[in-house]
Amino acid sequence: RRASPPGARLVCSALKRMGFTLAVLTNTGVQDMAERAKRELGIDYAICRDLAVVDGCFTGEYAGELSDVKFRKTDLLKLMADREGIECRNVIVVGEPLQGLKASNARLFLETFGPSIYFNSDKLKDLTIALYLLGFNGSDVRALRKRRWEDGPGDDEPSVPPAKRVMMQVSSRKCDSGQIKNIFAPLAPLKCDVQITTVRHCSLQDGGMCLGLELQLDKEDTEQVTKDLLFNCQRQGFQVRDVNEQVIEASKLAPRNTSACWKHYFQNRHVITLVQKPQIDVSVLSAMMTTLAEHCVNIVKIERLSTGRQLAALQMTVNMPEQLEPAELSGVMAAVAKQHGADIAFQRDDLERWMRRLVVFDMDSTLIQQEVIDELAKMAGVETQVKTITEAAMRGELNFFDSLKSRVALLKGHKADELFEKVKANLIFTPGAKKLCSTLKRMGFKMAVISGGFLPVAQEVQRHLGLDYAFANTLEVDETTGLLTGLTSGPVVTPQRKRALLATIANVEGCEVQQTIAVGDGANDIPMLNAAGLGIAFCAKPKVQAATEFRINQKDLSTVLFLIGVSERAAERLALSSDSAGAALS
Repeated sequence: RRASPPGARLVCSALKRMGFTLAVLTNTGVQDMAERAKRELGIDYAICRDLAVVDGCFTGEYAGELSDVKFRKTDLLKLMADREGIECRNVIVVGEPLQGLKASNARLFLETFGPSIYFNSDKLKDLTIALYLLGFNGSDVRALRKRRWEDGPGDDEPSVPPAKRVMMQVSSRKCDSGQIKNIFAPLAPLKCDVQITTVRHCSLQDGGMCLGLELQLDKEDTEQVTKDLLFNCQRQGFQVRDVNEQVIEASKLAPRNTSACWKHYFQNRHVITLVQKPQIDVSVLSAMMTTLAEHCVNIVKIERLSTGRQLAALQMTVNMPEQLEPAELSGVMAAVAKQHGADIAFQRDDLERWMRRLVVFDMDSTLIQQEVIDELAKMAGVETQVKTITEAAMRGELNFFDSLKSRVALLKGHKADELFEKVKANLIFTPGAKKLCSTLKRMGFKMAVISGGFLPVAQEVQRHLGLDYAFANTLEVDETTGLLTGLTSGPVVTPQRKRALLATIANVEGCEVQQTIAVGDGANDIPMLNAAGLGIAFCAKPKVQAATEFRINQKDLSTVLFLIGVSERAAERLALSSDSAGAALS
């Protein structure tokens, strides 16, 4: 029996947790082997041409009635993508998919499908490399291994020998193509003795660049390596800011496969997203840094999320001391941000951040800037009466059902089609709504609008923004006259129904409620916002902001992208690649 390559269980379990559909395709294997791989690795599809056997011996031909039909992986990939409702550009292929293809067919394959990761178990040994190529970092992979240990035996973390560590900071006033390669040239002959453990590159607004390197040197004589690096940097016009060489004790490099080590490195790791438009004020940053220092919080990394000359959004990855409660720090940071007119989100830096698959929006004052009932009342000439009822409801004199019933009754006798057409023609969408929804769509998210407003308008919003689902109240219409009866039809979208619909859609889409995002502004959104994995109060009333963990007060819905870790540059690249793919198809 041939075991799966190292890392196979880790990769498959990680991708399954993130909602990927997995398949194994082979035209050289045996059906029993493919089925066993499917069973042991939790794969969804196992498609294999079985080999014909006569008298216990393989005949060298395929079995079955259609044994003469040529096996085309491209066709199967397209069929599975269609069946799963996945765009072909979102299909990732791992293995040797181009082997045996003509150049024209290989080019077509690469243009049709998403990333193709070359992997041969005899040459590369560990399939975990696929996770790095898909964008996971070392922390993510260690977190995934931790999950494997919780679920059962998994792939062990490789041991690390004692070594010396060299940390360098290099800067230059220009960034020419090919310039950086000269820093790494002296490392090539020492590939067995030198490991690059960290590399960070930063392009500056004036065209310059900064580079940070951390090297692990297993060779006893590290002085020559350091000298070669310094010499090459100076020759290329780089300025070496700092070289810090230190010995790492063997005990500090022990395999990180204990719960204590996991907790120390990753369990207290959080991400802070700071947004203030048009530009983050220096006073906000100063107050934030002071607060973090007072609570002994270590900043691991700072990344810019916004583009352009002005810094409007950034993301900080921090490590918290074990004795500090996340809720305590989150509350303090939120108060500081509010004081300076900025928005902040404080989240645990774990894989759940990247596993979200469903986004649900409220409609009134969220996706659109109006309240639909007020717009209908204006068109029907009963705006003053509806406003009076709304104010009474806000004072607590009327409950949700009574206020809705009273307002709907005032619309009785009006032409339904005429009213809704006028409202739909005058919809004002919230700034950033289109950008947010189109970006999420390209990223494979499912989206829904769940509104306490009315279905015809919700369906128009669904059409305009490309949403997948629309739920709202239905006004009863007299079938003979086309006039509104002043009543609703079917279940009313109450606060608890919003929460139930969120869970129902998640169930249909095959994801957990913790993998959902909800965005809303009203008190009737609170149950839905608190149920979602990421509930965001958008320009909400004080009661809603107090009841939710995340809030945005910038008048731009695309700010939600920052909270899920998507930078403006990434969104722009995604839009460009989508436009290019659409142009190629047309």
